[in-house]
Amino acid sequence: MLNVHTGFPTESSRVTNRTLHISVFLIALLLHARAVAQPDINAAVKQMGNNVKVTSVTSRYDFSKLPREIELPFSRFPFKQGEQPAGYVLSEKVKPATAAVSKLVKNWQGVLPSFGTPTEMILQKYAGKDGGTIVFARWDKPLPNDARKQICKLLYKADEKQPGADTKDDLLVSNTWCIIWSFANPLSELKQAHQKHTFTIVNEEARRWMDANPDKAKKYLQPKN
Repeated sequence: MLNVHTGFPTESSRVTNRTLHISVFLIALLLHARAVAQPDINAAVKQMGNNVKVTSVTSRYDFSKLPREIELPFSRFPFKQGEQPAGYVLSEKVKPATAAVSKLVKNWQGVLPSFGTPTEMILQKYAGKDGGTIVFARWDKPLPNDARKQICKLLYKADEKQPGADTKDDLLVSNTWCIIWSFANPLSELKQAHQKHTFTIVNEEARRWMDANPDKAKKYLQPKN
């Protein structure tokens, strides 16, 4: 039986003559047995000189290369109450940004028969600013081997999302569950915040898994510089 629930589980006296929009692209991959460090934006700006003002920083995350054999605990990933950025509130009125995700939420079994009906589905739907829907769906058995490809065909009409492309829907597939971020604004502050949250947990859990499975982890290690 499907269990669906919604909710939580400067001033300057100097005139700058250059403005800077920074875009960061982060890929969730396993490197050495340590967490992947987020870029130091402040250090990068200092190297560009004094007359630089950062007006925005955009982060893009790519979870397409995440190995499914890495054990990721489903319960860690939904936002807890208050973890979302200020200005966003849970709202039943918010809908997924695309028809494809709306169809999945209503009937996984009908849209993707090989998946079956999820055992559990959490919908975190946020209003305010550039809100959207985060879908967490879990099954009690491993997903099909081509699970990511099947969902990508539905979302992007292709076997995989084009790297670096800004799309309304983003995807992470684990062994028995998945996350879909569905936002009308692909660069939503909320979406970036939750993907950062996810990126951090993935690296923590990957490190634990690699420490516990050194032989299996060897194939993911990259040579040190």
